Amino acid sequence: MARVAVAQISVVDNVKKNLQRILKFIDRASGRDADIVCFPETCLNPDDENVIDVSGEIKEIREKCCKESIYCIFSTYIRERNKIFNTVFLIDRFGRVVYKYKKVHLWKSEFKNVSPGRVNRVIDTDFGRIGIINCWDFAFPEFVKNLSKKGANIIFCPSYLVDYEKDEELLKKIPLVRAFENMSYYISCDAFSDKTLSESCICHPLRTLKTIKKREGIVFEDLNLKEIDSLRKYYELV
Repeated sequence: MARVAVAQISVVDNVKKNLQRILKFIDRASGRDADIVCFPETCLNPDDENVIDVSGEIKEIREKCCKESIYCIFSTYIRERNKIFNTVFLIDRFGRVVYKYKKVHLWKSEFKNVSPGRVNRVIDTDFGRIGIINCWDFAFPEFVKNLSKKGANIIFCPSYLVDYEKDEELLKKIPLVRAFENMSYYISCDAFSDKTLSESCICHPLRTLKTIKKREGIVFEDLNLKEIDSLRKYYELV
C-alpha cells in the first residue's frame, strides 16, 4: 500500500507565502503518515515574468522532507542557461532531488516566456513506480501512456487550471479517463485560487476515490498497488 496526500493549496504571487504553505502542508501530510504529498503546478513561483532564484526555498523544502521522512512533488519556474522552464521537482525522504521534470506541453499563455522540456521518464520510489506529468500534458494521451507502458502505477499531475470556464465539465472528467486508459492511479492536484478550477482528485482506474473542491485543503488515500497488476491483466490496455 502507498498512502498519498493531495494538497490543494492557495497559490499567490509571493514566494515566501507560498513556501510557508508548502512547509505547513508537508507537516500535515507527514502527520497522517503519507508516503508522498503532491502540490499544484508552479506552487512556489507562479509568475513566469518574474523568475527569481528560489534555490533557498527549495533547500527548505528538501530539509523539511528529510525531517519528516516524506516524498514531495512541487513545481516552480526555473531559469537555466538563459531559458525558463516550468519544472516539477520530486524530493525523496532523505531530502534529495531525485527527479526534475521540465513540462513538455506548454499552455498557450506560457509560450511567450517559457521553453518546453523534451523528455520524461518513470521514477522508482520505495513505495512504487511513479510517473509525473504537468497540467496541459494531460491533453496528450499517448504522452501519458508512455509512462504506464514503462511501469508507472501511479501518475501525478500537478496543475494550475486557468481559462477553465469553456471546458470545466471536461476538465473534471479527464483524471478518471486517464486513470482508466493507463490502468493506474491518477493524482490530479490543482491550485486553489479565483483564477483556477480549484478541483483536485485521487482516481482509481475505475472510480474517483477522493475529491477536494473550491477550497484549500488536503486529502489522503491508501493505494493498493497490487490491484493495478490484476486490472492490467484483465483489461489488457497497457
